[in-house]
Amino acid sequence: MPTVEPPRQTNYLRLTVMALFGILLLRVSFLVSSPLNLYADEAQYWRWGETLEWGYYSKPPMIAWVIHSVTALFGHQEWGVRLAAPFLHTITASLLFLLGRSMYGGRVGMFAALGYALMPAVTLSSAVISTDGVLLPFWALSLYCFWRLRSGEGAWVSAALLGVGLGVGFLSKYAMLYFPIGMALTLLLDKDTRRVLFSLKGLVSAGVGLAIFAPHIFWNAAHDFKTVSHTVDNANLGGDLINPGNALTFLVDQMGVFGPISFLALFVGVFIMRSKELSVMGRDRWLLCFILPVLIIILFQAVLSRANANWAATAYPAASVLVAAWLTRAQPNRVLWIIIAALTFVALLLAPDVSLVVRLCAGTCISGAILGVSYVVQQRPSGLLWINLGVHGVLMVFFMAAAMLPEGTSTKLGLDNAMKRTRGWEQTTQRVFTNAEGIDATAILVDEREVWHALDYYARDRDIELLSWRRYGVPKSFSETAPITDANDDRILVASLHAGNRVRIRSEFETMEDLGEVQVFLGKRSNGCPILRTLHLYAASGYTPQPRSAEWEASFEGIKEFPNPPCPKPN
Repeated sequence: MPTVEPPRQTNYLRLTVMALFGILLLRVSFLVSSPLNLYADEAQYWRWGETLEWGYYSKPPMIAWVIHSVTALFGHQEWGVRLAAPFLHTITASLLFLLGRSMYGGRVGMFAALGYALMPAVTLSSAVISTDGVLLPFWALSLYCFWRLRSGEGAWVSAALLGVGLGVGFLSKYAMLYFPIGMALTLLLDKDTRRVLFSLKGLVSAGVGLAIFAPHIFWNAAHDFKTVSHTVDNANLGGDLINPGNALTFLVDQMGVFGPISFLALFVGVFIMRSKELSVMGRDRWLLCFILPVLIIILFQAVLSRANANWAATAYPAASVLVAAWLTRAQPNRVLWIIIAALTFVALLLAPDVSLVVRLCAGTCISGAILGVSYVVQQRPSGLLWINLGVHGVLMVFFMAAAMLPEGTSTKLGLDNAMKRTRGWEQTTQRVFTNAEGIDATAILVDEREVWHALDYYARDRDIELLSWRRYGVPKSFSETAPITDANDDRILVASLHAGNRVRIRSEFETMEDLGEVQVFLGKRSNGCPILRTLHLYAASGYTPQPRSAEWEASFEGIKEFPNPPCPKPN
């Protein structure tokens, strides 16, 4: 006789499904109406998706496959390129509901799913297409299936799906490597995990995962492991080591990724949250195996060199479940509310790319709301989950509204600098190609990968070849893979973004005629200075590559051609 789910569990499921569907509908509506242009990485992934391979210049293939599949159905407009993103994050949130419900009950599952779906980083990632967005559903699937096997609920299907999650996760982003590290830690701490992994089911998971990922390994071997080598280069460990200031920057960034309340609750919880039930503490430790290694490794990377804020994204699926579990069972704690309110104010005050007035207003309102709610809920930490969802929901609506604001309003709010990478590319492309046609150019040469990818996407029906100048003589990005040849150097339109590159480029051409500049207004900075995208144009011919010696590089040190004038001081 089939079992009947308890009513409360069914209610949590219904509430979660309704909320996730509403969030998804809102995000898809935003994508379809968004005025934001593709930024460089999105345009790069779109270009990769035009040809299906088992790997690409700097990433595994899954993101290109996803874009190819969606654009084949819906077309190549910006929203079509990005359309998969909100659906992928909704799938991730749904899997976290299942994981949270399986580990701690339906209430925790609901808070975990909605906490993830409304994370600030997920709100941003749902508006663009990124490798993190493609990876995280498979990370969440692996977590859920791994837990089902560990708890005895999973059978052969869970073992096979764990292998699928691992294999496709590695095809999405190499950050999936953190998952086996977490698995290794659970092996050390948990005998039930050892029982599962050292069994035929564990062997099936490993075999399925390896079978899925193996073609990418073979592709890399056939292409000099260029995807792997780019990932190593990205770590940037060749510069000055030990930068302790980067650690603080990284931690502040994580408040922006996970949300200040969520991250602070996670940080505080590691030290003070405890349970009298050993079985519950065992679940907590199991989840921490998939959180702390990611944060510690990336923090160490930040100190050694640098770390982008999103590099620790894989810590937060498990963290969403754990924070929900901790706060739902924690006892009333007035000090916890005061600490989180104060640190939230400080974190918002440090937010980049937003005017001081906006930061002060946001910090005051949110920290004041935290203290106000604390009295209403009598300092029960579970109230933090509700205010966390409320704050993140407001931030989601604010982000969508900000992207749709007219130019003058976004300028007054100090948001132009944050939006500049997704503005003005259509206009830039049109003006560059108009100039190319005016001189009957045989090719267009740029000196910045972002410009190359934008021109590549927004002039995707072009007849003229688009090239990227190689500063170091060999390709350092996908945009530089096509070289200048005798077939296309007859009359090249050079569109240069960097004043320091122009004299170097000039040294490699027999003639280089100044044609003026293309300048696109992108808004204003908080100090009133205009944000301009300026490309200086030249008609060049007779390409003669120069040897990239130290002497050649040093001979141009400090020399600039047509540098942008400094911003005038406001009156």
